[in-house]
Amino acid sequence: MPPIPAPRPPDPTATDTPVPIGKLVGWALSHTTQSTAQKGERVHQLLTELRALHTAEQQLAAVDSEEQQLLQQLQEVRARREELRPRRKPAPRDYDSATVREWASANGHAVSPVGVIPTAVVQAWRAATKGGA
Repeated sequence: MPPIPAPRPPDPTATDTPVPIGKLVGWALSHTTQSTAQKGERVHQLLTELRALHTAEQQLAAVDSEEQQLLQQLQEVRARREELRPRRKPAPRDYDSATVREWASANGHAVSPVGVIPTAVVQAWRAATKGGA
């Protein structure tokens, strides 16, 4: 196994602290060398675009979050409305449905054994029995 090389001594011209991006772009924009100034301008434009994209994405995330909260509130309001909505009670019948079904079957009317009896059948029963009396 080859020996591990000794670490290099630090470069005395290198800076350990990175330059903040704003300061670096400002330096490039004001540089006397045209190519450096152009690079600074490109970086400035790209950063401007990135900021706009970041802002738009943050706003979209906030709107999505608000939408979810509103949808949740809407569900809660609708559920509460259903709880508070008065329930309709079926109108009281003035006839015995078993009697009408029996009469209907005996007189050729098709009636299901459960459920609502058609109005026409009830009317025919009333007419035939003089109101069920």
